[in-house]
Amino acid sequence: MQKSLFFILSLVTIFLFTSCTDDLGGGEYQEDIQPTYSLRKSCASHQHMENLLSDPEYKKQYDNRIASFNKSKTNTFEKALCNSPTIIPVAIHYQGVNNPNASCLIDLAKKQVDILNADFQGKNSDINKWTSNASSSFPSVNFGETCLKFCIADQNHPSGYGVSNGQPAITINKTQGDQINAWSGYLNIYVQFGTGALGYAPLGGAGNGDGVVIEATAFGAGSGCGSVRPENPYDLGRTTTHEVGHYLLLDHIWGDGCGQDDDVADTPNQATDNSGCPSLGIQSCNSSDLHMNYMDYTNDACMYMFTSGQSQRMETYLASSLSNLIHKASSVCSEAAQNGGGGNGDGGNGDTICDTPESNSVNQITQTSAYFNWTGSDDAIKYQLRYRVQGTSWTKINTTSPEATVSDLIPNTTYQYRIRTRCDFGWTAQTVIQTFTTEAGNNENDDDDSGNTSSNSFKVEITLDDFGSETSWFIVDNDNNLVAQGGPYRDGINGRVKSKNIELSNDCYTFVIEDYYGDGICCDYGDGSARIVNTNRTVIVESDGNFGTYDELNFCIEGSSTKLGKRKKDVKKKSLARKR
Repeated sequence: MQKSLFFILSLVTIFLFTSCTDDLGGGEYQEDIQPTYSLRKSCASHQHMENLLSDPEYKKQYDNRIASFNKSKTNTFEKALCNSPTIIPVAIHYQGVNNPNASCLIDLAKKQVDILNADFQGKNSDINKWTSNASSSFPSVNFGETCLKFCIADQNHPSGYGVSNGQPAITINKTQGDQINAWSGYLNIYVQFGTGALGYAPLGGAGNGDGVVIEATAFGAGSGCGSVRPENPYDLGRTTTHEVGHYLLLDHIWGDGCGQDDDVADTPNQATDNSGCPSLGIQSCNSSDLHMNYMDYTNDACMYMFTSGQSQRMETYLASSLSNLIHKASSVCSEAAQNGGGGNGDGGNGDTICDTPESNSVNQITQTSAYFNWTGSDDAIKYQLRYRVQGTSWTKINTTSPEATVSDLIPNTTYQYRIRTRCDFGWTAQTVIQTFTTEAGNNENDDDDSGNTSSNSFKVEITLDDFGSETSWFIVDNDNNLVAQGGPYRDGINGRVKSKNIELSNDCYTFVIEDYYGDGICCDYGDGSARIVNTNRTVIVESDGNFGTYDELNFCIEGSSTKLGKRKKDVKKKSLARKR
């Protein structure tokens, strides 16, 4: 049943996620779009690894970690009682949460870490399903009791994230992406929206600010906190257990099918993944499937064990290749945190220290103005409000008060805005980008066929794929002034044409169609496209929708004729899989 990890990865041909390797403590934020997906149990770790290993430097470091692991695992040992578990420092990063309830999110994070400790140590309340029933079907398999303990760090946090000594390492809307260099030495858990899968992780983490990514609808257990709400049947925190298993070098239990297993000796052969709650005794490779294992795809309530071999593999990888986490623990996890206290505080969302504004709002919106206010910090030197029409440069307003009024806005136009605080140590991170729309005009998400038919009249037509919430567009003139924009749209209306009438005078323009997920609007999830036509239905410019993040088309209007300019697009090099 032994199988080389590299052979497993060599068979993976699907590209999915792009890792963000910059320290974004005070960096840029993308638009906060939270599409809803109906997901079965799914994990994108193999695809994620395919992307990571395409970087020669990452592959070199990864090969070194695996070589160190392989050297260590040849030294077999008798498993001892776990009287002194290895401490793993944990940091949880919520990203893109609207109107966050900090106290609730902190409690949810602590509950998730409690679940991790119970699951990995074999102390979960439902392990009796194994000991009293399922184990008789697997006489050569013992359940795992992994000798480690997860601790939410509460000391010596990285600066710039609004978390002080004594507070748990739980940030809310302070990070973006799946790797933050400043958080090296921690097992980072990134809670995100719209990942396209329940989660993903490196198949053997590095401890360099990387970690596991969990879909916000599969994080923790219980009723959740607003939009961060675990949904049945993935509402018992087992998605995080599964992904942390990957981080500690566990493959999916089925590996690559019968005879090509997961490199763990005591897990039976299995042809493929199981879903739902299978009956005990189902077989796929002439032996019973271990579908209750955390590394399968069954419902949370129907997975409840690691094997002893899996536990030993994780312990070996931790000791051989993640010593930076082990060493970090002594300086960031107090005794109280190691005992489950996890620190006290507000996750960097409070106003008792100089920090990014906890909350903000925009109101009194007219056709040309808007009033902003936000939570202030006692020690703030000043604040900076930035606003713009998407695709244009930011306008900056500095103020010593946590409020500002903006005028000279364009009617019927959607703006983006964000805010940051100037402290003694410098600028904090920006708030998540939010939007507002000035008064008057048509709803740009609906068809607009009401325009006139003058010689300057044109129509933008967007044919959507199945993920309209990822699609937006804009047109700017030769001076980079916004002329028109549209989107995002609704999901699940593949083939629907959304149109908008526009007026274009004699000038040169840039038309940009965007897909924030990075797989264009054709041809994996529909046959989307985009074009501009005149009143005679003559196509001025057209995108076939087959791009990555954007397709940029330049054109000029010269009286009754048009002239095409340069085209620039982000090429989609591989199909992006959303499920596995």
